[in-house]
Amino acid sequence: MASLSDRLKALGVKLGAGELTPKQPAAVQQVAFGIEQVVPGRVQPTDFGEAYVVEHFIPADEPHGQHLLRFPAAMQRMAAWAGDTRLALIPAERFLFLDTEATGLWGSGTMAFLIGMGRFEAGGFRCVQLFLREPAEERAMQHLLDQAITPDDALVTFNGKSFDLPLLANRYLANGLRSPLRSLPHIDLLHIARRLWKDLLPSRALGDLEAQLLGITRTGEDLPGWLLPQLFMDYMHTGDARPLAGAFYHNRMDVVSMASLLEHIARKLETPMELVQHGSEMAAIGRLLADTGFAEEAIEVFQGTLSMELPDEKRGQLLERLAALFRRRGNYEAALQLWLQAAADGQVYAHVEIAKYYEHKTREYTLALEYTVTALNVVRRKRPTHFERVHWEPQLQQRAARLEKKLGNGK
Repeated sequence: MASLSDRLKALGVKLGAGELTPKQPAAVQQVAFGIEQVVPGRVQPTDFGEAYVVEHFIPADEPHGQHLLRFPAAMQRMAAWAGDTRLALIPAERFLFLDTEATGLWGSGTMAFLIGMGRFEAGGFRCVQLFLREPAEERAMQHLLDQAITPDDALVTFNGKSFDLPLLANRYLANGLRSPLRSLPHIDLLHIARRLWKDLLPSRALGDLEAQLLGITRTGEDLPGWLLPQLFMDYMHTGDARPLAGAFYHNRMDVVSMASLLEHIARKLETPMELVQHGSEMAAIGRLLADTGFAEEAIEVFQGTLSMELPDEKRGQLLERLAALFRRRGNYEAALQLWLQAAADGQVYAHVEIAKYYEHKTREYTLALEYTVTALNVVRRKRPTHFERVHWEPQLQQRAARLEKKLGNGK
């Protein structure tokens, strides 16, 4: 496969000062290699001037990677994670998948030169891209974005909270307008991807998630995102749009892959026992379910995870979380069995929980004192951390004194 350097040279991108030649007049370049010739689309007139629009339609029976593009059958758990119950009620066609390519990382002058939008519709998935042929067309591009959005929509992005939405809001503000995206229910897939796969995958970049989870391999047409701002700035100077073909492909793949990733995540959240085979992923789903109010489901997932391969540290954390869930639901017998396992591994918190159980639930003060003293010995036997010195040791000493008094041994 040709290197990125060779591909860029073939597209007319100059790498290094040694190959610079006198630049052709912009008018000549635009006629030969304008965006209209390189990336077929249409010029859309608006009340604010013209905007350039490119559309692609993916039929419902055409695979994207290993899977067909489908909207999730259930969104309740995804909506709970996002903290917005509206997401579970909004129909598929009202979800807008959004991705932008910008002229730089950030700054007052940073503009979105390419906005990709995707929607499910009858028969498939449509991706619409708005391109900024020149800065004067920004207001027209914003007008088309306004028309594409309704107050009933929901938004799906990948790092949109930190990048795409602030970028667009800043550009609307520069034109004296308010972004239509601000009040929409929003799922940022980057954040849930980090939560689910931080222990399993070395990278949670969208391209890596595509390859690792969705079976998607991008063609040689793709270009790295960090290169796109420079290619657009070159286009502004030369009018030669050939290198930007890869930018359109990159943006379109991001939009379509977000739709595939949403369905992938939502399915795993709804049926983890059927679809998840890796312990760290299962444990992450269990934690997410526990944190979003699905306690019974989290218990089932955690119990299933215990039969999977996990590092000792992760298994210990899992036992602690599962026991806490049992305790909150009043199932102290099940919690006790897990605390006993953790205590056998030398976990101080487990000794404390067992001591609490025997002191307050069964009033077996001798056993409560026994586990309290054992916990003190565990702390003192090793080099104590600052937390153990400040938290555990004083607490255990007080508990031991109280229990001795209850047993009639205190003076």
